[in-house]
Amino acid sequence: MSTSSLPLASPDRPLTAVRNGLLCMGLLQGLLALALVHSGLDKDWQALALLLILLPPLFMAMTVTRWRDARLWAGGAVMAAVVGVMAGWTIWGLRHAPEQDSRVFVCLCVALSLWWFVALPWFQAFMAHGRWRVPYAALFVQAWNNALVLALAALCVQLVWGVLWLWAGLFALVKVDFFVTLFSAQWFVFVVTGLLSGLGLWLARTQQRPIQVMRQTLLALGRLLLPLLAWVLVFFVLALVFTGVEGLWATRFAAALLMGVLILQTWVVNAVYQDGAAARAPYPRVLRWLVDASLIAMPVLATLACVAIGLRVRQYGWTLERVWAAAAAGVLWLYALGYACAAVHSVRQGAARPWLQWLAPVNQALSLLVLALLLALQTPLLDGQRISAGSQRERLRADPSQASLERLTDLKWGHGPYGLAALDALASDPGFQAGEARQRLEVARASTRTRPSTASEPRENFDLAAAQQRIKTPAGMARPQPDWWDWWQLQTQEEPWALGCLLSGADCVLLSGDWDQDQQTDHLLCSLEDRGNRRCRLSARDAQGQWQDQGTVVWKNTFTAEENRLTGDLLREGRITTERPRWPDWQLPHQNAQGNSPPFSGRLQLPD
Repeated sequence: MSTSSLPLASPDRPLTAVRNGLLCMGLLQGLLALALVHSGLDKDWQALALLLILLPPLFMAMTVTRWRDARLWAGGAVMAAVVGVMAGWTIWGLRHAPEQDSRVFVCLCVALSLWWFVALPWFQAFMAHGRWRVPYAALFVQAWNNALVLALAALCVQLVWGVLWLWAGLFALVKVDFFVTLFSAQWFVFVVTGLLSGLGLWLARTQQRPIQVMRQTLLALGRLLLPLLAWVLVFFVLALVFTGVEGLWATRFAAALLMGVLILQTWVVNAVYQDGAAARAPYPRVLRWLVDASLIAMPVLATLACVAIGLRVRQYGWTLERVWAAAAAGVLWLYALGYACAAVHSVRQGAARPWLQWLAPVNQALSLLVLALLLALQTPLLDGQRISAGSQRERLRADPSQASLERLTDLKWGHGPYGLAALDALASDPGFQAGEARQRLEVARASTRTRPSTASEPRENFDLAAAQQRIKTPAGMARPQPDWWDWWQLQTQEEPWALGCLLSGADCVLLSGDWDQDQQTDHLLCSLEDRGNRRCRLSARDAQGQWQDQGTVVWKNTFTAEENRLTGDLLREGRITTERPRWPDWQLPHQNAQGNSPPFSGRLQLPD
């Protein structure tokens, strides 16, 4: 019997105990989450506690057949330790960083979710067989069942909540708002959602027949898609011989597209291979040759994906996203190589032997590698922020002339606790001991996003007359009035976008125009030395006549050096125009009892 599902039978004591335990666990999770919301802890500690509340109990709930089993609780303890290690390292980094970064939490959630899902079938098979060396068929069934059980449990929770809100809506029609108030109360939401989660898991795990039907339906869909996808892959690789790969690099999303294709190919191949018990290939000879050819072609696509990521790293260095992309591309390359070897072995063995006989050991070995890699990515071994900070530091050290204020400021704030250390390391480098590089470095080290500037920050040498001479204005455009210069001088105290034009070697241009047609002159300040997409800052007067920062204008598709040069020339010449939409934004003004409700707004959407 699969440990991820429970048999439909009379409610004997073991099954009743499992059901009651799941309900109690869900209720306890809801109460703990409610207490956590009102605990007053910092957000990072709340995130760690929430992960500990959710993942280890769910790890046990997907496996339990009886609660009095020491192995079950040991598995929950191991899952809690993994959560503690991954989340603890992330939280340590955030508490030692100058500013929190939401990307780190996204990476943590992705890593923990994948680790949970990949490790769960191994633990379930161990609980069923009493050993870690288990048949591949057991892992296959467990993995597919887990995904379907979670989907069915989530659907159960959503349907019950849908009925509750239908209930509340019907009574609201007759002016009975009690149920709307009750169902939206925080304590009710947490408690009921916890109970429904436990009930949903129980129902999903006891419905063996529906789960089996859904699994067979998905596997049949994969069998239908594999020949079509194989045809696409084979002919795409053949087309590359004639077209070359330059078109791939020009798209700037080649790696993501290729990895998406490889993930889809991996899924459909496993859907057809299933548990490997079939004695013969599931397709006729011609289709089998086509599928084998597509598997042999997989390393080509995986290599191209790795090269695409490598080109970006070579051009712009490592970032947190590129570290994760490189890890994913490396794993997919190993899968592609393993599947290609399995296809070659299958061709050599002929149709008399089982099809893709090596696929099972490849999947088992690489699943363990994925677990180790995910753990390494969330620990000091392969910390993406540490790698990216070191990469950007070395790029700036190799060429101090490329150290614009924007890049130095991003190095400080965009790499967790390692950014400031990287700036400190640059401060002792010979290339940053004098001149504009040193000046930019000191300004970046003193920059602030979360605290007001202090008198110790290097602003006392601000020369307004020299700054006015450096900031050029295209012919025919008006220079700013004195109060704009005073306002901009205040912005340089704490805003990185204004600091860039303060330095002695700055290359800035200031454009003027009444772009919002309010009979007031607006200003667009552009730094022409920034790398990456060209950016300008818009300022305009508010209703009281005071200058106000309106935000950033980003010129898209200006990433290359040639595009930067062209846009720089156009901005210096003042060749800028605006395009207004034909249809405006509509508003429906209304007020609540306090008289401060914003209007309802409507914007025209393009037709499908």
